[in-house]
Amino acid sequence: MQDNINKDLFFFKKNLNVCEKKMQIFMKYIKLLDVYQTKVNLIGKSTRDKIWSRHILDSAQILKLLPNENKGYSIIDVGTGAGLPGLVLTILGRNDIILCENNYKKVIFLSAVIKECQLKVQIFKGKIESYKNKNTKIIVSRAFAPLKFLLKSIKHMTNADTILVIHKGEKYLEELELARKYYTFTAQCYDSITNPLAKIVKIKNIIELNE
Repeated sequence: MQDNINKDLFFFKKNLNVCEKKMQIFMKYIKLLDVYQTKVNLIGKSTRDKIWSRHILDSAQILKLLPNENKGYSIIDVGTGAGLPGLVLTILGRNDIILCENNYKKVIFLSAVIKECQLKVQIFKGKIESYKNKNTKIIVSRAFAPLKFLLKSIKHMTNADTILVIHKGEKYLEELELARKYYTFTAQCYDSITNPLAKIVKIKNIIELNE
């Protein structure tokens, strides 16, 4: 397993230039994840030996698709779970992230990471349907729900300025097609650097049909 982890770490460093200080924070994060993984399922056990590429690099790759920070708005990570991608984006320098998580045990883990790593990030404890912050303009999500259901869950907080950046698997076209039966939107698809079958989808101009 250690050989696989070392190879995975090499792949991570090859694709993302991270300073030593941030690498140490990532190490603390992974150490805490291993501790809490025994209490709550944070990541799939079969993906642990590829944590650097499968989870951290996969989360980090959306950084370049996000607008620059603006004090007038924030980013919310819907169904953040283990803090993916929200905590990764925070470690890499974003100071405008809000983590949305409804699972109490996962919230405890997230709080422990924030305290131990001294990160500037907020947690919204509850379902995204209950989130009311009107200053949130950007929504990210990695493994929350199919697009149709995600759009339904966030429709109370979307407007002409909303930007949605999400990770999608090989069935991304099917999800887009289904979602377009209920919403109009513009979508740009970008190749994932961690999975040749996956895409990062950036969605704008979301309008619910027959509203």
